Amino acid sequence: MLSAKRSNKPPVIRKLGSLASGPYIVIVDALIMLVVYAIDIMTPLGVPVWLFYFIPLLLSFWSSRYYAIPTVCIVTLLFLLSGFIFSPQGVPVSKALLSRFAFSLVFISSSAMLWMIRRQQIRAEILQQS
Repeated sequence: MLSAKRSNKPPVIRKLGSLASGPYIVIVDALIMLVVYAIDIMTPLGVPVWLFYFIPLLLSFWSSRYYAIPTVCIVTLLFLLSGFIFSPQGVPVSKALLSRFAFSLVFISSSAMLWMIRRQQIRAEILQQS
């Protein structure tokens, strides 16, 4: 009876599942990250545009790819560093560095928590299929 419940998913859920498992989620993640990065290097230091990097992180949670979350985390940290280097001067550099460093710590912690939760979900799905 448990297998009958799994196959009776609503069409919306099946469609969302296929979008998350396909290349669409990767493309959307990449586009959002590139747009946030482009805005980040155009705005002066001190404008917290980089908070929008949480959007691709949350989207990568629904990806069927196991390493989507750490990949988004690493690329975001590289974009964050690059955005710090190439952004025009705004607030003092020490203040901008401190805020980006604090964001990096929060972002890494959030990524680690999401990755652990996602790993448990994938293991549970594998056990249910067995």
